[in-house]
Amino acid sequence: MGFRFKKFTIEHDACAMKVGTDSILLGSWVQTNSAQHILDIGTGSGLLAIMLAQKSQHTCLIDGIDIDLAAIEQAKNNGKNCPWAVRLSFQNTSLQQFPMGTLYDLIVSNPPYFAINVSANKVHSIKNRLHARQTIELDHPTLLQKVTEHLSASGKFCCVLPSDVAKVFLADAETLGLHCLRELQVQPKHQTHVTRILLEFSRTKKTKISHKLSIYDHLGRYSEEYIDLCKDYYLNF
Repeated sequence: MGFRFKKFTIEHDACAMKVGTDSILLGSWVQTNSAQHILDIGTGSGLLAIMLAQKSQHTCLIDGIDIDLAAIEQAKNNGKNCPWAVRLSFQNTSLQQFPMGTLYDLIVSNPPYFAINVSANKVHSIKNRLHARQTIELDHPTLLQKVTEHLSASGKFCCVLPSDVAKVFLADAETLGLHCLRELQVQPKHQTHVTRILLEFSRTKKTKISHKLSIYDHLGRYSEEYIDLCKDYYLNF
C-alpha cells in the first residue's frame, strides 16, 4: 500500500528509506520560484522530485538520481503515475558519476547523515538501507563539492539534516562559497530539543533568516504551523 498525498501516491516498498517526515518537510519548505532545472540527489522513491514538480512552473524539468537501482525503478513508476510525468526523469547513478552538463537552478537532497557504524553494520547489513542512512557512498564534503559543480550561478541548494550534524555542514559549505540564506529548526513539540534543521544555500551572502517549527502541539496533535506548511500535500490537512 503506497503513501497517498492529495495529488499523487508514492509506492515505497522497494526503497531502503520509506516516505518520512524529513522529506515531506523539505519538499513543503523548499521554494521553487522560477527554477527551470531541479536536481534531487538521492531521490529514493522520487518523493521530493514529485513534490517539487507539483509546486514548480510547468516548464521546469526535474532530475532524480540514486545509487539504488530498485529505488530508481520505483521512482520511475511513481513518476509515470503522477500528473507531471513528462517533466520528471530518474537515473541510476551516483552523484560522483553524474555527468556535468545542465547547471541546476535548484538542487535538493535528504542526504545520508549517520557516521559509519561498523559494529552495527555487522548485525544490520542490508546494503541499500545502510547507504541510504550512513555516509558510506556520499560523505558531506563530497556532496557539497559536487553541488557547487552542478549549481547555477544564482541557484539554491536545500537539504535537511539532524541538528547535531548541521554545524559542521554549515562550516564546510562556507568554505566552498555556499552561504546559508534560510533555516528552519524543527522540534517534535514545544519545549523539546530541535532535532532537524532545514537549510537553504546560495552563492550570494545575505543575512540568514531563521525560523522554528514544532510538529506537534501540547496535546499531541499536528501543530497549526506544521499543517499550514504541508497542507498542499498531506491528504488529511
